[in-house]
Amino acid sequence: MSTDTQFPKFRWFVMTTMLIGAIAQGVIMIAPSPLIGEVAKYLGKDLGLVTFTVMGLWTITVCIGGIIGGVLVDKVGVIKVYLVCGLILIISAVGIPLAGKSLPAIVFLRLLGGAGTGPIISSIVRVAAEWFPSKERGLISGVQGMSTALGISVGFAASPAVFAVNHSWPETMVFMAIPSVVFIICTIIMALGPKPPTVMQINSQKIEHSTDFKRAMKDPTIYLCILYIFLFNWLVQGINDLTPGYFAIPSPVGVGFGPTTAGNLMMLFQMMYMIASLLSGWLNTKVYKGNYRIQIMLAYLITGLYYFIRFSEVTGTGPNFLLILILLITALFLGQGIATIITYIANSYPEHITGKVGGVVVGFGLFGGVIGVACGSSALTVTHTYQLSIIIVTIVTLLGFVTSFLLKARPAMVAIKSSLVADEKSS
Repeated sequence: MSTDTQFPKFRWFVMTTMLIGAIAQGVIMIAPSPLIGEVAKYLGKDLGLVTFTVMGLWTITVCIGGIIGGVLVDKVGVIKVYLVCGLILIISAVGIPLAGKSLPAIVFLRLLGGAGTGPIISSIVRVAAEWFPSKERGLISGVQGMSTALGISVGFAASPAVFAVNHSWPETMVFMAIPSVVFIICTIIMALGPKPPTVMQINSQKIEHSTDFKRAMKDPTIYLCILYIFLFNWLVQGINDLTPGYFAIPSPVGVGFGPTTAGNLMMLFQMMYMIASLLSGWLNTKVYKGNYRIQIMLAYLITGLYYFIRFSEVTGTGPNFLLILILLITALFLGQGIATIITYIANSYPEHITGKVGGVVVGFGLFGGVIGVACGSSALTVTHTYQLSIIIVTIVTLLGFVTSFLLKARPAMVAIKSSLVADEKSS
């Protein structure tokens, strides 16, 4: 919620910094995925084990970092959190060559990188609420989703390209840290600019607002938002972490397109995903007429159809029109999911608790990615095919579709005005 406040033009540089940070974490997170077969050979380990440890475990500390990051953003501000997270991301990438073939060392670095990613992701709610008016928050949430997808898309394309030159996945990871360096530079510039107007208002009034967060936590809507983010992350991580391997790995486990083609197909998916994220706010206003429930329901339903039509049966002997069409339609709807929930939160809760609320919702919701990759990797290890993984995520989409009927237009606590908003309106 917001008041009639003048928001400085500097907010667009803040958006750019947020965008670069999301790209940076997306690149480092996804870079090993198209190379996962090569990583397994390098380490001499089972493909399912490597998929889970190198890709799935990353998300564990993303979840923890997201929860803690939400609290830290409210306490110390976005800038300090961004600086620390940028440094952590760089260390997690450039440290891979030093780890050698030690799986525990690689796992530690991936967990460290996830810890740096979590606060960047969860801070979006706070950034949108304190830097931007209500009418622009859908755009900002969409930009964050778009930039994460853009980072993943860049990672999908860049890591196989660099690997094709140096034939070393550890050295490839070093190059993936370049966006994180740019992120730190932009954050330093951001520190030299003006403060967000809502922070100045809250600091000047010196009101204790801890009861507002307690009210939010008693509202059932927040737990529905956690569930939706949980399920969306299950689907997104399942696609990002398992599909590239399915495309790249030879038959009978995969379809044998090879790492480069797998990366290119996923880049197409990510391009449509980020366009959908960017347009999610506009679509909510113009097409869905502010109805968040319908937008979320369709995101689950269309993604479910993607799996239900037996995705594996349209791959053929190589990339084809039907396969690409299915990928693009799925990305168009799935890309709206998380951005829509974030916009819903930013527009529904008081600005001064959006960091905590966003941290709780995004942080706990991110565990869906962990469980999703764990289930998919376990199914791959047991069956040595991807078919069981496809069935599992189909069930997840159905669960999301059914529970989306429960979402209210606004959380119950919004009817109980926060102390800050009440004071502002009475003055």
